[in-house]
Amino acid sequence: MTDFPSYPRGLWRSALPPAVVYDRHWARWAVGADSLTARLRAASSRFRVQLLGQRRAMPLRDEWRCLGMSGPAETLVREVLLICDEIPVVYAHTIVHPRSVALDWPFLKALGAQPLGHSLFADPRVQRGDFEFALLDARHPLVRRAHDALGDAPVAGTARLPARRSVFRRGAGAMLVTEVFLPALAGFHPPR
Repeated sequence: MTDFPSYPRGLWRSALPPAVVYDRHWARWAVGADSLTARLRAASSRFRVQLLGQRRAMPLRDEWRCLGMSGPAETLVREVLLICDEIPVVYAHTIVHPRSVALDWPFLKALGAQPLGHSLFADPRVQRGDFEFALLDARHPLVRRAHDALGDAPVAGTARLPARRSVFRRGAGAMLVTEVFLPALAGFHPPR
């Protein structure tokens, strides 16, 4: 995407970054067998999803290979805020190749403000790949998008935000889900 400044390549790693490991609070949110949606629901009195948009767009330069694409091409992009007790705590960004939406992810077009995690974890045909982790700084497009979605909420002053991503597969289709943990998540305790 040309409207964003350059950001470092190769941010994503298969292991948690040291800063996240040393902050056990973030590490407990970043890893878990169940869905992040389920854990956020358990940690709050009221959970909801705010749909920021769902449209066709080019993937970020570090995303298209995750879907097994041979080169950059338009994808379906879904962006939401996950909100606990009326406080945005996670910015989520999902991409999927449009050709596989009708065959492998038919629920996606009508999902609206429903949580994606519930649909993915309820379908026994869906398989989740390994997590990748990163600490994203203000140069990364997803941090900028999160900042834009939050408006006046404090994200810009944060040095780096913990993030995770994984590829879900169903049939021949692949879906990349990236979750950026916002500073307000520090106020919620992950279930044990």
